[in-house]
Amino acid sequence: MSAPLAVTVVTGFLGAGKTTLVNRWLADFARGEVAVIVNELGRVGIDGELLATRVQTLVEITGGCICCASHAELVRALDGLAAAPVPPRRVLIETSGAASPAGVLRAIAGGGRDDAFALDGVITVVDAARVDAVCRHELAIEQIGFADLVVLSRVDTVDADALAHASELIATHNGAAVCHRGTHGLVPAHPSLESLLATRSDEMPLPRERPRAAITHVYDSVSLSLEGELDGDRFADFVESVLAPQSGRLFRTKGILAIQGVDARMILQGVADTVALDFGAPWGEQPRRCRLVVVGYALDRAALAAGFAACAAR
Repeated sequence: MSAPLAVTVVTGFLGAGKTTLVNRWLADFARGEVAVIVNELGRVGIDGELLATRVQTLVEITGGCICCASHAELVRALDGLAAAPVPPRRVLIETSGAASPAGVLRAIAGGGRDDAFALDGVITVVDAARVDAVCRHELAIEQIGFADLVVLSRVDTVDADALAHASELIATHNGAAVCHRGTHGLVPAHPSLESLLATRSDEMPLPRERPRAAITHVYDSVSLSLEGELDGDRFADFVESVLAPQSGRLFRTKGILAIQGVDARMILQGVADTVALDFGAPWGEQPRRCRLVVVGYALDRAALAAGFAACAAR
């Protein structure tokens, strides 16, 4: 059986600059390599027309949001692309700026017929010049919360202090996301989509304490750390007894873990209520440590912290 079709979701609030970035990324691919699915709430698609010259296969879903009303249409489109005689290398889904990513990610997580497609990253675009105004909207915080990668767009229009503030605000709402800076439809440090996706690594920064007053939304990011190893059985109990009861309230879960008796890093990735474990690079001579970030709403921060600490190997 061939590998599932890789699907990358590009989301972000209205006017963030998603189409400009997608258009730039497509320039690096041959026309048949990448298919694009564009969702617009109006009956007439504008973004699709802008991207049509770059791709051989472009699917426009208009008149309804693919996170809910047009959910089945999205699944049919992905199934069709995966079953094509020569399927694309990757599918890019650009969501409407007014769309929650939740339904889109659940559709992809279902895998379609015979697990024909699979999620390969969520990129959220945030306008650096409007970050405070945007983050007053619960939907924008949700879009940030689902991200693997955040691209701060239009960084050329703000000063160094404003840019530092924007980066800090993103980290407050999603401590697991890798944040990059973009301008004029380009991420200078990682100009291609493939190089940008490659920046997701087997490392996570040490979480910093941030003032609770900085978080005014029901959505929250809880960052946990532990120097040393976890007991595998106790961590499995933690997933079942502490994480699982919060299902339905989770956006993203990411962990880089050192499990007692296991040489390699244990990589935990979760989207909504689905959690997967995989092996990363060996620890080698590097200090063994554990990092876990949980992003969602109405999270029990105290229970998460106490439960994770109780997993320490003795």
